[in-house]
Amino acid sequence: MTGEPDLSFILHGVHRRLLAEELTQALPAGVLGFRVGGSVARGTARPTSDLDLWLYWPQARPFETEERAEILIERHGHTLERAWREVEEGSDLTLLGWAESRVLHDPGGDLARIQAEVRRRLAAYCTPEAERRRLRHWLTSTLGKLEGAAPDQATFLTRTTLWTLAEALCAVNDHSPPAVTRMWELLPELPIQPQGDWLARLLSGQDEVQAFREVAGWVLVRL
Repeated sequence: MTGEPDLSFILHGVHRRLLAEELTQALPAGVLGFRVGGSVARGTARPTSDLDLWLYWPQARPFETEERAEILIERHGHTLERAWREVEEGSDLTLLGWAESRVLHDPGGDLARIQAEVRRRLAAYCTPEAERRRLRHWLTSTLGKLEGAAPDQATFLTRTTLWTLAEALCAVNDHSPPAVTRMWELLPELPIQPQGDWLARLLSGQDEVQAFREVAGWVLVRL
C-alpha cells in the first residue's frame, strides 16, 4: 500500500484530522505499518469516540495514550513479528479486531497478508460443541426459572441473561462473540436470526420477558 492514505471512510472531521496528524508524524519516523481499529474503522464512531491505533516498528514501543481535541488517542507500538504471533496465538476477539480494522500504511504488504489469514480463520470458525452445550444449559435453565416467577423476578432473570442469549445467537451463526461494544451493532447483521422486531421487543421494557421466551426457544431449536 503506497501513496496518500484514504481517510474518506471516517465519519467525523475531528477523527480525520487527528489521524492525518498521526500519519504525518509516523511515516517519516519509519513506521512499517499503520492501522486504525474500533468504531472509527467500522464507520460507527461518535464524534467523541476514542482513536485506536496500531503502529508497527522495527522495535516494539510502549503503549501510549494522549488526549487531543477532547479525543482519547491510544497508540499500540508493536513489531510485525508480534502481529503474526497475535494471529497465531490470539483470542477470537483479537481476530475480530484485526478483521474490522483499516490498514492505512503497509508498504511491505505484511498487514494485508495478516488480515487475509485472519479472515480465512474467521470464515472457517465453527462454534465448539462444548460452547453450544453451555449455552443450551443456561437458556433452558432460565426458561425453567421464568415459569411461575413473579414479574420483577422474571424481568431480572431476562435482563441478566441477555448477554448469554446474544452469545447463543452468534453460535447459531457460527460467529465468534464480539466485544460488548460491538455486539449491539452485530446482532441486526446476523444472517440467521428470528423474524420480526425481536431485538426492539427485548429492549423495550414492556414485552421483554415474552420476547426472551420466544427468542430463546427459537435459538434452542437451532443450537
